[in-house]
Amino acid sequence: MSFFEHLEELRQRLRVVVAFLLVFFVLFIAFDIRPVDVGGVPVPVPFPALLGNNTADRVVQYLKDYYKPPDVKLATFHPWDAVIVEVKVSFFLAVILTSPVMAYQFGKFIGPALKPSERRIVVRVAVPVLILFLSGVLLAHLVVLPFTFVYLYSVAARLGVDFPLLFIDDFISFVTVFLVAFGAAFEMPVVMYALSAIGLVDASFWRRHWRFAVIAIFVFGAIVTPDGSGVTMILVSLPMLVLYVGGYVAVWSRERRTRRAKSS
Repeated sequence: MSFFEHLEELRQRLRVVVAFLLVFFVLFIAFDIRPVDVGGVPVPVPFPALLGNNTADRVVQYLKDYYKPPDVKLATFHPWDAVIVEVKVSFFLAVILTSPVMAYQFGKFIGPALKPSERRIVVRVAVPVLILFLSGVLLAHLVVLPFTFVYLYSVAARLGVDFPLLFIDDFISFVTVFLVAFGAAFEMPVVMYALSAIGLVDASFWRRHWRFAVIAIFVFGAIVTPDGSGVTMILVSLPMLVLYVGGYVAVWSRERRTRRAKSS
């Protein structure tokens, strides 16, 4: 295809993605999804909730109950903060549910430009990408974020803060960015393996440049974490260092298997 034909195909695929995003966004911000008993089986059904609790409200309530320390008061700084939070959460949920559509459309767009070996690599790493991302999000949700909130507010208590506040807009932004950042950080072994599998680098590259990798990991942790305390940067960076070692071991093991197969 010509350049403009590629642009037209990209436009059509982006339209599909945007359509799914809008549908899910409206679903989460204007409807409340409740289970309805159908033949003894609970089936989620959307109910209009323009003036009541919508799905985004329920998610915010769950996050507040799960993460917020009991002695911390949730507050709003501006009158419109609650509406902004609903929009943010609805869009965040819409992006999550639309991500399979995004991946499919992206794969269909770049597929014709890939060699058969490159297509096999993409398919081979797709499952590890999903598993590692979900593992990172789950670890952050169950362990890291609860510890982070308790630790940060315990420091405030030691300093004599009598009335700790947590502004709802900052709270939601912190949680969503941290979850995504932690999930993205867990993709490091896949990136290392893919770059080595397509022949761009080898295992010795990752071994020689580990010092630069450590610096890059801490810079990444500082960029993606939404606070300036340095605590969350360390909480993101330390697992990435372990994952860097794991990625190197995976690349080294693959090269070793390849050499053995050639020699035999």
